[in-house]
Amino acid sequence: MADLLVRGGTVVDGTGAPAVRADVRITDGVIAEVGPDLEPRGEREIDATGAYVSPGFIEAHTHVDGAMWWNPDLDPLPAYGTTTVVFGNCGMSVAPLQKEARGPVLDLFTFLEDLPLDAFTTHVPWTWERWPEYRRACEDQKTTVNVAGFVGHLTLRTTVMGAEAAWERAATPGEIAEMAALLDESLAHGAIGMSTNVFD
Repeated sequence: MADLLVRGGTVVDGTGAPAVRADVRITDGVIAEVGPDLEPRGEREIDATGAYVSPGFIEAHTHVDGAMWWNPDLDPLPAYGTTTVVFGNCGMSVAPLQKEARGPVLDLFTFLEDLPLDAFTTHVPWTWERWPEYRRACEDQKTTVNVAGFVGHLTLRTTVMGAEAAWERAATPGEIAEMAALLDESLAHGAIGMSTNVFD
């Protein structure tokens, strides 16, 4: 990213502090200085008078678990100022997910998100079953925004219990312990939490 000086905008910094009129200097892609009437240093300048300037927005509820593989630009999110997305919401995620459990989870994804199953089977590499492998795959998949993910409770249940049992009965103590172990492993390797839902 080229060095940049954003001049005269209304800065909202995300800390809860009041918005202020200020300039923002970006050096080597990093916010280097914020203040009134900064002296130019030969960088490209943008006049932000009348516009808000912020470090970016977090889209906390997405289902781009698959879309990040076939649409790494993640349009239109960057155009809205989104710099980070959180996926794996509503109890659904694509990891940890054993190969045998993949079909029922993808069926649910495609139904709820109105996505073609072919997109998941053709464009998602499926080089993982557990979260550490998934994280490595995500790190190799470049996107236009930062990504963070939840482990889906439905995915945990389906992986541990199988598709039929996951929807038909309560988990046994042993199955709960296995789900907890998978969740612990996922959290230790970068998952930000577990998501669930209240649908019957």
